[in-house]
Amino acid sequence: MAAIPPVSINKCHGTYADGSVNNKFYCKKGYDENGDVIYTCATWRKFRVNCPKVNFLCSAQSEAWVAAATVCRLRLF
Repeated sequence: MAAIPPVSINKCHGTYADGSVNNKFYCKKGYDENGDVIYTCATWRKFRVNCPKVNFLCSAQSEAWVAAATVCRLRLF
């Protein structure tokens, strides 16, 4: 059985090669030059902390996984 990638055409639903479900979030990324809506598939995204030099409580080793809904809203693509 072939894997079906989750793409915006199929509303971000797909399957892995073993047949298990591979879902991502279907979210609006913005608009193209014609004014048509652009959709994309999103998942979790890992962000590293950017610490200013004056903040001694911030650890540059910190990182966080951000939910796809946040990534969609902030348009960090």
